[in-house]
Amino acid sequence: MSDYKSKSESAFEREVIDYLTTIGGVKQWEYKKDIKTTDQLWNNFKNILEQNNQTRLDYPLSITEFNQVRKIITSIEDPYRAGQFLYGVNGVSEIEIDLDNGKHVFLTVFDQAQVGGGNTVYQVVNQIERPKVIDGKPNRRFDVTLLINGLPIIQIELKKALHSTSESLNQMEQYIAEKQYSGIFSTLQILIAMTPYDVRYMANTKLENFNRAFAFNWQNEDNAHPVRSWKTFADNVLSIPMAHDLATRYMVLDGTKNKECIKVMRPYQVYATKRVLEKVRKHDFSYDNGKLGYIWHTTGSGKTITSFKTAWLASRLSNVDKVIFLVDRIALTDQTADAYKAYDPVAGFEEKLGVVSDTANISDLHNKLTKKSDKNIIVTSIQKMSRYVERDSFKPLSQNILFIVDEAHRSTGDGTEDKGMLESIRNAISNSAWIGYTGTPRFPETREIFGDILHAYTIKEAIADKNVLGFNVEFKETIAAPQVTTEEEIDDNIRGSVYDYSPDHVKLVVKDIFDNWKKRSNNRKYNGLLTVHVGGNRPSTPRAMEYFDEFTAINSNKPKEDQLKVAVSFSADTSNGKHQLLTNQNLLRAIDTYNGLFGTVFDMKSVKQYTEDLIRRLNKTADDGNYLDLVIVVDQLLTGFDAPELNTLYIDRTLKGGNLIQAYSRTNRIHNYIEKPWGNIVNYRWPKQNEYEMNKAFAIYSNRASADEQLSLEDLKEDNEKSGIISKSFSKVQKEIQEVVRKIAELTDDFAQVPPSEKAQDEVFENLREYNRLLSQLKQYTCDDNGQQISAYDDPEEFYKLIGITEEQEVILTTVIAGELKERRAKKEDIDISQVNLSMVHIHEVTINYDYLVDLIAKMADEVHEDNMIQAKSTREEINLEIAKSDNEKEKSKIRNFVSKIYSKEFTFDDYPAPRNVEKMNQAMDRARKDTVRQMITTFIRTWGLDNSIKPKELEKLIVKHRYGQEDLDKQGELTAIMNGARDDYKEVANEYVASLSWVKYRIELRKAFYEMADQIRNGD
Repeated sequence: MSDYKSKSESAFEREVIDYLTTIGGVKQWEYKKDIKTTDQLWNNFKNILEQNNQTRLDYPLSITEFNQVRKIITSIEDPYRAGQFLYGVNGVSEIEIDLDNGKHVFLTVFDQAQVGGGNTVYQVVNQIERPKVIDGKPNRRFDVTLLINGLPIIQIELKKALHSTSESLNQMEQYIAEKQYSGIFSTLQILIAMTPYDVRYMANTKLENFNRAFAFNWQNEDNAHPVRSWKTFADNVLSIPMAHDLATRYMVLDGTKNKECIKVMRPYQVYATKRVLEKVRKHDFSYDNGKLGYIWHTTGSGKTITSFKTAWLASRLSNVDKVIFLVDRIALTDQTADAYKAYDPVAGFEEKLGVVSDTANISDLHNKLTKKSDKNIIVTSIQKMSRYVERDSFKPLSQNILFIVDEAHRSTGDGTEDKGMLESIRNAISNSAWIGYTGTPRFPETREIFGDILHAYTIKEAIADKNVLGFNVEFKETIAAPQVTTEEEIDDNIRGSVYDYSPDHVKLVVKDIFDNWKKRSNNRKYNGLLTVHVGGNRPSTPRAMEYFDEFTAINSNKPKEDQLKVAVSFSADTSNGKHQLLTNQNLLRAIDTYNGLFGTVFDMKSVKQYTEDLIRRLNKTADDGNYLDLVIVVDQLLTGFDAPELNTLYIDRTLKGGNLIQAYSRTNRIHNYIEKPWGNIVNYRWPKQNEYEMNKAFAIYSNRASADEQLSLEDLKEDNEKSGIISKSFSKVQKEIQEVVRKIAELTDDFAQVPPSEKAQDEVFENLREYNRLLSQLKQYTCDDNGQQISAYDDPEEFYKLIGITEEQEVILTTVIAGELKERRAKKEDIDISQVNLSMVHIHEVTINYDYLVDLIAKMADEVHEDNMIQAKSTREEINLEIAKSDNEKEKSKIRNFVSKIYSKEFTFDDYPAPRNVEKMNQAMDRARKDTVRQMITTFIRTWGLDNSIKPKELEKLIVKHRYGQEDLDKQGELTAIMNGARDDYKEVANEYVASLSWVKYRIELRKAFYEMADQIRNGD
């Protein structure tokens, strides 16, 4: 490290560029050292475009012709549209323009068939000057940019040793906020944050979707360990053609309505896709048995994206005619087809329909398999496919078909259902190849069905990478568990137990859920599932309704703010069996209650629509923003259901092996590391036995070799805790946060002040982030190691003692010290304070006491009025302490400005003593602000000589229409008219500097000053 410790950022940048030009000793990226401005970038792109289209152009493009090209690229609105533009049609991106001689031509920008060769030009530039796009923001310089055919595709922001990649990410987030990735930079696809010892990459994104959780390390292929060295990252990722592949072949255009974005594949997804494609490319469909292998990627790690990319790229191989994606349940067909269609880069671009299709029925499936069509990726269910090949009219297919099987562990069941279906399909379509995708393979059955494993990515690896969360698991004793002797007695797939018959058990489970709802849901930010199953081959739906009725009864006795919105989801019974009537009556009762809760009108004819609506309210995508807190299920939603804002699974059943992993994994999707540090699991049966089954399942599914050693519960538990799969004990987390609090106290002189040195400030900042992480975890425990109830919500005083801090110290730490650190960090990094990644977690919610604040402001006003400035200064410090409790930066700024004006005697009240009423103080604050705005506008008019052009009230009315950061007040020539009105006399009435400006310079400078003022005014609203 010593070499990099002393190396400057510019020296590191130079080394990176030198390395990129000759990765592996082979000529790679060409360094264009003379390109430093945006105009030079456009000229470079123009030269390459002309060079690659010589057959279509007789002469270099004129200014008018090239302006058409510039307009098309500049008008790209966001990274998703950029991805569509770069992909083009069938992998060829073209720009359509009219030449000056009347000819109409299509100019090729990219051709995906020429990745790494052909006409493709690879260049690297650095320190590109970027003038500000938004007035009031600084000009910028970008560190290193990788150009493909002259267009910026990959942006690298560097930091020297001992700095963090998070600083580079903050910088790039700020550039997005400032609209710097526009113009020729609107084509950027990948953002890279690089230090000598850490590198992270992510897809370019809109500001509102910028999430550091999606900035990934690269990984070694053999052991999934992160790549830290920048040179190793460059070798693996930035070499040609890999860098081009990552920005094209391994990008996913997600066209989900209202959520359009681009996603870059993670390393394990890339490795798996490469291995499958290699297998398919070499496969002889005429002779081989078709068992190409399977991919084991843990649940939640993005198998849908991986399988889609595999299907997409495989469908373009010369030896593949059709790709069929088989889902294991009819209910998942629509969900998967919708996802695939959303990922299809052709769909929706230039009104193209895309190449993915689903199947309405067996006849539709037959037509799509036998008729020539561009739609060569078909999504259908294993049940539909099986019925199709078993029809008497079925004739062998002549095409080479690649089957990709989702949730492949289900195809290795008991040999009676899915497995039988799969075998019948395979026997009927001899010229087929098979790939399985699963998060929980069955050993050894999955291998027997699909062949050898092609790539593994276990839950242990995914948690270490922070691609999924670990679990905080509780085993609660409700009623006394009987002494058991055999596995059969605790397995509710085999027989019933005391839990199935006890009404007390149901009441105690519901009581526990209500009692601990705030803690587990992080104060109602997240929601949950309750899965119920009874043994002895009895139906479980009546038990699910018992729970539903108990929740309804408890809700009826609680105030509205403490009630839970609960629903039940299970399928209608069409078996004509003895339980059919009761099951369907129960379902109708659940639907009627749901209709009353959400104003819907579902009935037994629309059960499918009811379930779809319920899912939208559970995964928080319902249009009306009215969501569910808890859904009771039997088996539904325990596989294939993704909801990042679901964080708790309540279990009243026994789960083992892969089924346990699948169910637990409903809760561990990444959302917000601080607010959702893990998935919560609460088990209500057989505590000791189910704890052993859980640790055993995690041991199997976190080991690539799947070595099922017979270890004790304590050994299994220790290994799983060490791997981060299950949470540490309460006392361990408590000890960690006590140490963090001790460090912060030492650095801040016992919570008195921000330390003077920048190094110590950085240390406090990092410790505050660690404090947030640990406190968020600690708040979600329901009891300590001794089983004693704990709650930051019900007993905050005890919680302060647990971590070694007083309430007053916590308030100062999380408001004043954290606020000052954020301000300093924003100033140092030249970013807006809202971009500083530090949002404090509180033991007890800290909010402004507005009555107290108003009393303080009035007290200070009286002291200023009496010229008692020493006491006024002391009162002002108390005011600042109270203001700091707000998380709203605009609110803080507004109140501070008002207080400052009172203190400096710029604002006086009509009468003293000053009002102690909140409403009257707000009126005074509004008056002070209006006075300030009017003064700013009047001063502006006089400075710029607009006295005879516009009145202050008229200009104020115009500014009300302004949106912060936009140059939006001249669409109908409003601003131009104001300037033109002053043309004849500004030299006589404006101030001396303005009067000296030429008319052209006057207009430029006035426009700039006007928008700076308008932003300042709107920012205070």
